[in-house]
Amino acid sequence: MFVRFFFDFCSNDPNPQDLANDHCMPSNDSHDRRSDKKTTHRNVSLSRKVLYSLITSSAIFIAFECLLRLVGFQVTLNTEKMVFTFPLDDYNKNAPEPFLTRDDTVFWRPKAGVMDHNTKGFYGPEFNIEKKPGVTRIVCLGDSCTHFGPETYPDILRVYLDEVAPGQFEVINAGVIGYTSFQGRKLLESEVLDWSPDIVTVYFGWNDHWLARGREDKNQNINDSYTQDTLQGLRTYQLASYFFGGNDGARQNQKRVEPQDYKTNLRGIQQACSSINAKVWYFTAPHALDLGIPPYLIESGEIADEASLIPLHRQYNQTVRAMATDLSSPLIDLESEMDGMNKTELFLDDHIHLTMKGRFYAARRMIDTLIAEGLLAESLNIQ
Repeated sequence: MFVRFFFDFCSNDPNPQDLANDHCMPSNDSHDRRSDKKTTHRNVSLSRKVLYSLITSSAIFIAFECLLRLVGFQVTLNTEKMVFTFPLDDYNKNAPEPFLTRDDTVFWRPKAGVMDHNTKGFYGPEFNIEKKPGVTRIVCLGDSCTHFGPETYPDILRVYLDEVAPGQFEVINAGVIGYTSFQGRKLLESEVLDWSPDIVTVYFGWNDHWLARGREDKNQNINDSYTQDTLQGLRTYQLASYFFGGNDGARQNQKRVEPQDYKTNLRGIQQACSSINAKVWYFTAPHALDLGIPPYLIESGEIADEASLIPLHRQYNQTVRAMATDLSSPLIDLESEMDGMNKTELFLDDHIHLTMKGRFYAARRMIDTLIAEGLLAESLNIQ
């Protein structure tokens, strides 16, 4: 009877709202409110779980970081900033006067007007960007073997040419300590081409096959990263990098410029010079390593082992020879020539950099090449 009354009563009022008011059937609004409460409760619970997880993870991370610091764990990482034999800041500190500054294009360069560098930041006398008519401009690209004096081989060449052919030649020393062929190419493309050189000499090799200790030159991010710097300061990050290959030791055989990239850079220099009809002269980098390998090369991390250094250096020099032959460019093969000479007179104690006599020889070979190329009529005796 009650059941029949219930359905009869409900069938007399089809309005859902009235049915809800009379409690004949559940209200949709009430159901929705209960669902919303459940959803809100679930959302609050999920948010709390996430928050608790973050707090717990952060606490564990901080505790682990503090533990690593407490036990003195630390690994130096060089994945962002370039490091070479004399780190820039340390080298500036130990030099008679700070003279190197960071650069967005070539990583570092000499400061203008400091330690005999001209207002453009290059070692030697001032020069105008615009070349004088009738002048043959020679630009010498290179590393410290070209850069450093007190009398560099570009200096010696300049003095000689000013004497035998005044006003006909201009020699600019664009060598910079620590430079690789990659940096030389960048310097050429970004700046030297604007000087309208007629001849560009290329003397690289040493820094190219030094160990990268981080990233190769071509992969360097020279813009300082605040995030990266912060991460590298965390001991936890250092530990993870140590085990998963982010430390220097994991890349101990990676060169600043790998052999194939060395070839690419040498060719790139020639192609850039061809765009302004400038000739390229290639140098092989001579050495006296057969007399002894300086211990600092191992200590500073430039090489992995002594046994492989001479073959490796010869490999890079052979690339230079092959490139000169392939491009029909003049080659000044100092390595082959000096191998048959008294090296104790030609090299400093590091067996890499030339003595005054060695630099005179390099300048004389440039004079010989000028004559062979028909650019210089005669040669005076140069000792």
